[in-house]
Amino acid sequence: MAESKTYLNYIHNFRGIAIIFVVGGHILYGWHDKSSIGYQIINSVFQNGTVLFIFIAGYLFQHLSKRFEYRSYLEKKVTNVLLPYLIVSLPILLLRVYSGTPEYLLEIEPDYANWSVARRCFWLLMTGAHLLPLWFVPMITLFYLCAPLLLAIDRRPRYYWILILLVIVSLLVPRKELENIPRMFIHFLSVYVFGMFCSHYKNELLEFSKRWWRPLTALTVVVVVVSLFNIPLYDQMMYVQKMLLCWFFIYWLWRWDAYVPKVTAFLAEISFGIFFLHFYFVIGLRYVQEQVLHIHIPQIVLYWSIQFVGVMVTTSVFIWIMQKIFGKRSRMLIGC
Repeated sequence: MAESKTYLNYIHNFRGIAIIFVVGGHILYGWHDKSSIGYQIINSVFQNGTVLFIFIAGYLFQHLSKRFEYRSYLEKKVTNVLLPYLIVSLPILLLRVYSGTPEYLLEIEPDYANWSVARRCFWLLMTGAHLLPLWFVPMITLFYLCAPLLLAIDRRPRYYWILILLVIVSLLVPRKELENIPRMFIHFLSVYVFGMFCSHYKNELLEFSKRWWRPLTALTVVVVVVSLFNIPLYDQMMYVQKMLLCWFFIYWLWRWDAYVPKVTAFLAEISFGIFFLHFYFVIGLRYVQEQVLHIHIPQIVLYWSIQFVGVMVTTSVFIWIMQKIFGKRSRMLIGC
């Protein structure tokens, strides 16, 4: 299977899969009946797709680290991640600041309504609380800042033993309070380092997987099935499930590389743009459906399917339009 030393097609396709999980999980936001079987199945499969995204970030960080230079690395992140974050945040920031205070913000910060406009904007940008998916950016920024420390682990591979401790920490500090950026950083640190580890030992991992793919695939399927039920330590089970899925997608996308649909690579190309923009379309399509067309879909699987396709298509079309208008500069505006 021919591929360049820097370009890994299976990782590129994995990005396309990861953004499907992220969007799929966010479609469920605000659904009223969380007890239905359909909701529980979709939620358990797509919840915490962020693990896949962060794993890929760690994998690519290690894979491209040979010529690492901290200053240029940060400059690229400012241009390609933080600048689009600020631009994409602007509409919802104006809404959050000038059109009343949503109840969820008062639950997080009871005095929020009494803050100055500047303080509110600063806090929202530092936490990503202004739009559901955007907490990811302040959190991943901490990984960018810690890049030299993370690289020190990779330069001394024996330090990867710390991954065992980090996994235990992630299990003890589950994914809650998304606006609590230090907590999210601590929780996802094991995922990022796991991605680095899998990249550092990518050849060994694939050889190991070729030998043990049957029990590992069976284990992944069993954990996914078990996580469909409302069991004790559910958050911890979801973490384990997504970590196993990281291996699962690495191996099977590598093994079936020639058969992966081209749409997966297309989604990978625009994955950051979809990430930044998709929740605007989740909100917009839901408003049109419920408030303008007055269409109520009580069945969660049908609702989710329609919304998912609608959000992916409208977001992709919007990105295509922006790329046609702004060319390469669209990456600074919307992330791709």
